[in-house]
Amino acid sequence: MRKTYTLLVLATLSLGAVHAQTAPAVRSMLLDFGPNDGTNGNITPSPDGNGNYWNNILNNTGVADTFRLVDKQNAATGIKVKVGANFLTNGIATGGLLAPSAALLGEYAIATATQDYFFVQGTGSTATGTLRFSGLDKTKRYVFQMFGSRQTTAETRTSQYKFTGANVSTITQTTTGANVGANGYAGNNNTITKSDTLMADAAGGITLELSKTAGSYAYINLLRLDIVPGRASTTPPVYTSFQNPGFELGNLTYWTTVGGGATPGASVGQALRHTGSYAAKLTAASLSLTQQISYAAQTGVSTYRLNGWFYNASADALRGAQAAHLELLYYDASSALLGRFRSDSVTAATTPDTWVRLSAVGAVPTGTAFVKAVTVWRNAAGTTAGSVYFDDLVLEPYVATNPNKLTYIGSSVPYGTGATGNHGYTSLYADLLTARNAAGLGGPWVTANVCVPGNNTVDVTNRFDSDVFSQNGKYVFIALSLGNENILGAGQAAFNQFRDNMVALIKHARANGLVPIISNNYGRNDFGATEYSYVKQINALIAGWNVPSVNLLGAVDDLAGHYTTGYWYDALHPNDLGHAEMAHAIVPSLLDALAAGKALPRRRPAANNPGIVLRNTATAPAPTVRLTPEDVVHPFTAAVRFRTTGTGRLLLLADSAGLASGTIAVAPSGKLLYTSAKGRSIAGTKTVNDNRWHKLVLTHYYAHGVTRLYVDSTFEGTAAERLRPTRLDLGGNAAPARTQLREFMFYRAGLNDQEVQMMAADSLLKSSLEIYAPLDGSRTVAPDSLANLAQSLNTLSRVSSPLAARESAQAAAISFYPNPGSGAVYVQSPRSLEGTAVQVRDALGRLVLTTPVRQGRLDLGTLPAGVYLLQFQVGEERITKRLVRQAN
Repeated sequence: MRKTYTLLVLATLSLGAVHAQTAPAVRSMLLDFGPNDGTNGNITPSPDGNGNYWNNILNNTGVADTFRLVDKQNAATGIKVKVGANFLTNGIATGGLLAPSAALLGEYAIATATQDYFFVQGTGSTATGTLRFSGLDKTKRYVFQMFGSRQTTAETRTSQYKFTGANVSTITQTTTGANVGANGYAGNNNTITKSDTLMADAAGGITLELSKTAGSYAYINLLRLDIVPGRASTTPPVYTSFQNPGFELGNLTYWTTVGGGATPGASVGQALRHTGSYAAKLTAASLSLTQQISYAAQTGVSTYRLNGWFYNASADALRGAQAAHLELLYYDASSALLGRFRSDSVTAATTPDTWVRLSAVGAVPTGTAFVKAVTVWRNAAGTTAGSVYFDDLVLEPYVATNPNKLTYIGSSVPYGTGATGNHGYTSLYADLLTARNAAGLGGPWVTANVCVPGNNTVDVTNRFDSDVFSQNGKYVFIALSLGNENILGAGQAAFNQFRDNMVALIKHARANGLVPIISNNYGRNDFGATEYSYVKQINALIAGWNVPSVNLLGAVDDLAGHYTTGYWYDALHPNDLGHAEMAHAIVPSLLDALAAGKALPRRRPAANNPGIVLRNTATAPAPTVRLTPEDVVHPFTAAVRFRTTGTGRLLLLADSAGLASGTIAVAPSGKLLYTSAKGRSIAGTKTVNDNRWHKLVLTHYYAHGVTRLYVDSTFEGTAAERLRPTRLDLGGNAAPARTQLREFMFYRAGLNDQEVQMMAADSLLKSSLEIYAPLDGSRTVAPDSLANLAQSLNTLSRVSSPLAARESAQAAAISFYPNPGSGAVYVQSPRSLEGTAVQVRDALGRLVLTTPVRQGRLDLGTLPAGVYLLQFQVGEERITKRLVRQAN
């Protein structure tokens, strides 16, 4: 709960603790935090201009009794303060409040106290500073008044002060930012924030934790501690927030245990915990842990979500019908139950060894006076083995999960470092998503970026829950690198840490209902051959993992593990051009494919796939199998397996606006010949018209300006050029007389030698894969031999005439909307289609529905979310349209 006031204004209270008001004599202590170097800070002399005595707290962590406090009259109090780790100091030269106003701050307007400060920065374990107040009287109560300030317009910064004694009070204060203070001051110059009334814990202490909730830093300039005598009555306090929610008191104080049998089944320990030092363990007979608080309405909030974290530890895993869940209950003033809302359960099937957030969501019924949180442990069989851990109960206003939101979490490159205005590859992809939606090609996607420069997998693991879950999005893009993992110094140990933590993050995201996407690694200008080898190793693993991924190395690599010349901002980061290349490596419709439920592809074994056969004669030209990429292409790789005894063109690449084309053909010599749209050529050395299957791979690094040709795993040569393909054709009237084709792939990234060798060995690399078409002529994988199994909504098309580059004018004039959509589908056409039968096929080509056009619309009934092809006849023409159906 936050209590913030100036000399004239007291803010409205919400969830917190409410106590009976008394007016005893209050004994106060004043504490000044900061350095005493004369440059950035000075101690406060006593008495000050108001006649008050101060305690000067320096950043001294090495002394057991750091500071013994006196009160404002200089009398000893017996209270001591111990300064913990992670605090830094600054002040006069870096934004301290140099000229405080008595009209705004009253007795706190002492320049030596406001001019300097303690602060914390960073993430994870280094982001919190701790002060421990000891020697407190457990019969008395304590109130803290806080002031933090640092002047700068760089960003808005908010500090959090969490006090933990026998009860807990958490308050926040905005310390920094444009117009934060009075009279346009870019820092706090007028606000004191007051804690709830606190009591000492069993050891006679209260702990203050300073952390940041917004911006890069948190501050404490000064503090006033008031001692309030014991209560005049025995009336207990009324709580409007849950107490000891993370069991940081080391016990079950404030919790009521119901059930559990003769053997205690609820305990608190440090063996496993979500955050902090403690968590509860539930085992043995069925029981529940409960807390009830008074309901305090908040303006604009009608629904609450009760969150709790559970852990199914494999060492003593849930078994049989054992389970645990949360319940959110609302009661009226007579304690009659008004509403009960239950979360999902953790069970024996829950992913082990990862913390899982369960949530119970419920609207507040009229007449609510009390709220109860219940953690239910079910063990009907009464088995002694099996347990679950529970931690960090939170009641918060409910914000619905946005099914169209992607959150980026990672380090400096996904943050945008190196790009103008930090508008890097993640922002560029967000721009593309917006443009696609405006053009009717994709969903209404929004993104959030919570990346922090310098982060590694440990940092992201520590802040994942707080930073990602608070965004309430369904998708998370995890973007980290071996560089920040200290691969240069730690080598294999850093590699192993990165690999294992990434696997754990993927598992953790999924266990909590998120859909993860990850980026693979990229080089840096300070990498050598050893580090480049590690990068290629981890990328090979990622490309084979069961998770959508993006090949960033294949966008900016100079083929030696560095950024390509002209595409880097500094040794560690790409510039605007480099970020643009990385953005091109992300499949444009990836999110739409995931939203439609399209699964990751699995490779079809070659032995079970005869492929398709294209026959070409003068009177009956071979049809063309055509790919039109979804958006601008820079780096790319095209691959296909082929078998032929003839000569002729295998692949055509239309470049840029289609004014020029390159080809790959079987030359009269029986070897491949690549002739590019730029006039370059590569002559192969391996005979390929021997009626055996061969793997053709053409890979292009746009930034590096090089095209490379492979047959099987043999490198055939290179051409210096930059291409922007707009169309790729297989077959057509220039093809060999008979060609078998299978496994056509198109990547939005270049592939290195190691990756090409893996492809030749039949590995399916999935990073940045826009097209994976097995070209299954037997149609055992899919009824449509051109089905695209990659996680994109792009499709291959058949063109009977090699000159037909686009759909007909009649087909182009017909559209279905909304697309994507979840409800009714309407038809827009210049001619009436009333009564026209429309065949609906799924992404695998299976006919799932035939329905007529009625009154300008299609009735798709309960057709599930997915990608569909709508096929119908208009006059002499067979028309095919693509439709994306989203979940309601």
